[in-house]
Amino acid sequence: MSDSIQDEVSSGITAKRLDLALATLVAGRGAQEALSAAVAAGGGAALPSGPRTSQGDGLTFVGNGPGRWLVAGEAVSGEALTERLSRLAGPLGAVCDQSDGFVVFEVSGGRLLDTLGKLATIDLAPEAFAPGDAATTSAALIGVTLWQVDRTPRFRIAVARSYERAFVHALATSAAEFGYSATAA
Repeated sequence: MSDSIQDEVSSGITAKRLDLALATLVAGRGAQEALSAAVAAGGGAALPSGPRTSQGDGLTFVGNGPGRWLVAGEAVSGEALTERLSRLAGPLGAVCDQSDGFVVFEVSGGRLLDTLGKLATIDLAPEAFAPGDAATTSAALIGVTLWQVDRTPRFRIAVARSYERAFVHALATSAAEFGYSATAA
């Protein structure tokens, strides 16, 4: 493979569909601080107070609205995740399993910001969006929740399952000029 072709492939975009359990966690009226303290005590992470992420004990909490979080759990079932969150939240919040309603993709690559710039309606440049930042927005007219995992950059993008095919098509089309590969979890 020539150097120019190799550079194009290595700078391309990789998308991986992750096998995560997902749930929404919503604070009860006036209970956001108490809920955050309860989750931190039992889950190892305080809930982010805005469009950010926090992590602890195998869980990622993505702030996606006032008193509202998308929670991703690795190596756990949706049922186990909702049971765990329900125990942590007690009467301070409500939990709903979203595992069957959404899919999560992890995307990375040297030209990722160029690709996402074609899709997302927000500024994802490093000076505007950093690791740990999150947003609920649209990408190719599809509602998504995305968060930046690290400076590579690497993002995770949650998409409603019914829009999965359309999102993958839009991502592949936007990344085509840079090189695109997809893998399953």
